[in-house]
Amino acid sequence: MTTAVRSSPRPDAPPRVVVIRPAPRREPPFDDELPDGHQPGRWDQLLPFARPPAPVVSRLPLALRGRALPDPGPWGHRLLVSLIESASGRRPLNQLSPLLSFPVLRGIGTDFERAAHAGKPHWLHRARVRSVRASEPDAGVAEVSATIETGTRVRAIAMRLEAKDERWCVVRMQLG
Repeated sequence: MTTAVRSSPRPDAPPRVVVIRPAPRREPPFDDELPDGHQPGRWDQLLPFARPPAPVVSRLPLALRGRALPDPGPWGHRLLVSLIESASGRRPLNQLSPLLSFPVLRGIGTDFERAAHAGKPHWLHRARVRSVRASEPDAGVAEVSATIETGTRVRAIAMRLEAKDERWCVVRMQLG
């Protein structure tokens, strides 16, 4: 593709010619993109590492999880809705204190106070929960990740839940 562009301030100067060419590939092809598959080269050597063992996933069935512990996915969704209500002033944050560890409760309270001190509402005050995913890597432990929509922006929230007194308690929370 050739394009003539007049970039000279003098009208009698010849136009400059700009040629646009595609950039070459900067990444080597993957093994499955090679025409004959990957053949080890003359200097290729195997890495001196043992292959990692297959991951062991221990997803406990509901009967072994404990009858008092609810499913962490819907539980996390309800907790996030409660946090949004708390950020908008419709629910006191102290209502959530049995569900949150003290460091998490103190951190969220500090976030809310910082926003109030600045004269602005916290970004959670008009949020909407988009999706919640939960997994249980071990008995009595759950990890919940969620996406929160705040206007045109989407944010992520990650929580670690642990069983305390036969109910979930948030011991770590990361608001993104």
